[in-house]
Amino acid sequence: MALLEVKDLQVSFDTAAGNILALNGVSFSLERGEVLALLGESGSGKSVTASAIMDLVPDPPGAINEGSICFDGLDLLQLSRTARRDLCGDRIALIFQDALAALNPVYPVGWQIAEMFRIHGRMPEGGIEQAVLDLLTAVGIPDPAGRKTQYPHEFSGGMRQRIMIAMAVALEPDIIIADEPTTALDVTIQAQIVDLLERVRKRSDAAMIFITHDLGVVAEIADRVAVMYAGRIVETASVFELFEDARHPYSVGLLASQPRMNSDESELVPIPGSGPNPVALPSGCTFRTRCSRAQDLCARVVPALQPVGPGRQVACHFPVTP
Repeated sequence: MALLEVKDLQVSFDTAAGNILALNGVSFSLERGEVLALLGESGSGKSVTASAIMDLVPDPPGAINEGSICFDGLDLLQLSRTARRDLCGDRIALIFQDALAALNPVYPVGWQIAEMFRIHGRMPEGGIEQAVLDLLTAVGIPDPAGRKTQYPHEFSGGMRQRIMIAMAVALEPDIIIADEPTTALDVTIQAQIVDLLERVRKRSDAAMIFITHDLGVVAEIADRVAVMYAGRIVETASVFELFEDARHPYSVGLLASQPRMNSDESELVPIPGSGPNPVALPSGCTFRTRCSRAQDLCARVVPALQPVGPGRQVACHFPVTP
């Protein structure tokens, strides 16, 4: 049994412009110890997926309309709010994209890490201070005894992200959800954060959902990839299969628009057009308005996510063939 199994998840938001279907039938699974990358442009539904798993969809204006989120045999959507919140942060942890916004500006970072142990009652009070120091050391914060009394604004962006990682792994969760944790960082710090995530994940054998639009990070950290577009998953594959033999036209477009050091091609090939208006999505396949392979069928019928090989699925009427 998969550690996490999301089936037919549908999330909507009421806005002044109308009802937006942010997720429309998202399904995927996550095995123990696996790293799954959710890949796609901004607005594809990656962060909403994380929010739905972590019980962070604001209600109102948001609502989980359909679907199930099964974690270790429990359907999280059927649990009480208290029971679900007990699991989130303890057995499922989230690393936010903007560490400065996620950390509380009026409390020292050491106090905020210690709060994880106090809320979930996982350690006697006498052992918490040493546990905080050990975590700060593990994520590479120099002089942890001195810096644990400092506030978030006294740290650089990379250091704040390390503190977020320390909070996420404090209780050794089964699943770590990393929501674009390297987006606001320079390339050197990005590499350090990715390496740190891998080390702390392997130490506790945690599974991870890594949310990103960066193909380079995906190639480095992921075992498997789920490509998202307009609230749907359009392709799932191992990271090797996606890079070597992408089947969905959107996946092919993402790869073609990525610069490659080992290629003589100097010109990138962008995906034409822009993402669809979420208030008025195109009929049938939502990618058809940007797809060179689209035919009449694509406007009439929503393509289902179908197997195209062992462990591979594609939602396309006319997928790219090898």
